[in-house]
Amino acid sequence: MRFFTLPVLAVLLLSGCADQDMSTYDAHQRFRNKVESRELVASFKPGPLSPSDHAALRDLAREHGRRGAAPVAISGPADKAAEIADILKNHGIAADRMAISASGDGAVSVAVPVWVAVVPECGRWEESINPDGANQNTWNFGCSVTRNIGLMVSDPADLVRARETSGRDGNRAVDVLGKYGEGKATSSAAETGATGTLSTVGK
Repeated sequence: MRFFTLPVLAVLLLSGCADQDMSTYDAHQRFRNKVESRELVASFKPGPLSPSDHAALRDLAREHGRRGAAPVAISGPADKAAEIADILKNHGIAADRMAISASGDGAVSVAVPVWVAVVPECGRWEESINPDGANQNTWNFGCSVTRNIGLMVSDPADLVRARETSGRDGNRAVDVLGKYGEGKATSSAAETGATGTLSTVGK
């Protein structure tokens, strides 16, 4: 009797699968990395900039360099806007990455569009975790991994597009990483038998 149990069970399982609608089956995890553009905005009052103003501009420039999504928008009196643009330029923002619009005689507004990773909220149990016959993943499947990646990534735009290559030799990079993993020296071997001579100026 034991020899007929497995074939019968297999037939029953296959017949159950045949009745399932596979058009809605999602073979991938339900949580994917999402990125959107938001603005960091700071306002600077008329008059000399305070140390805290300089610190805020430094932080804005750093965030633009790390995850900037579009040129920095500077709006305000022409002379003050130009002063702030020069400070941002000193902190590493190129001139073509700033858009200056002169307006009014009040405060200067600086808006820095940045990429932000939108992370899911995990821990919801709205669905039963029992097998449903369609072999679908449970609601939380992959949620914590996607959330942790979104919270840790330095530049969220890396989640949706690849950066340009650095121009480094891939073979050399593989060699260095391999040696590093083995605990070996990763620097290039020193040249031996060099035949160079030193010349002394003035003799």
